[in-house]
Amino acid sequence: MKVISIWQPWASLIVQGHKFIETRGWPAPKSLIGQTIGIAATKQIKHEQRAAMSDPDFARFYRETEMPDLDSLPHGCVLGTVLLHSSDPITDEDLEDLTDEELAFGWYTPGRYAWRLRQPKPFARPIPAMGKQGVWDWSHPDGEAQAENPLHTLPKRTVTGRHLYVV
Repeated sequence: MKVISIWQPWASLIVQGHKFIETRGWPAPKSLIGQTIGIAATKQIKHEQRAAMSDPDFARFYRETEMPDLDSLPHGCVLGTVLLHSSDPITDEDLEDLTDEELAFGWYTPGRYAWRLRQPKPFARPIPAMGKQGVWDWSHPDGEAQAENPLHTLPKRTVTGRHLYVV
């Protein structure tokens, strides 16, 4: 399976269904569009991650998810999977269509790309993995996909179009 590593708390926001767009400085490989990919949480916590938690908009929307604080989230592991729906350059039109939550949870600037994600499926337990930058290959240690987490809550928002979400 192809996997991308993402800093916490954004990795957990994605697999728990609170974030549907991952912003990157490069487009997703065309071969991955329409494919299920893994989401890994990076091992280290950097200053930028802690700084995001003090941004008023980010902090407010993060609290609404009822997810644990940054230090209590899993790190250095694969958390689950998502369907990579599309990858497009970010435009001014995109910014007009985004929810306030997506704006708070992403880095939307010209020259970056919006990786649109669907069907988040958290694993029952995070699986330790040595992450890498970019897209990397990973095999489940048991040789099969792990069961979805039966305890996770369904996403509070659902995708209704290319950009719009309903609470």
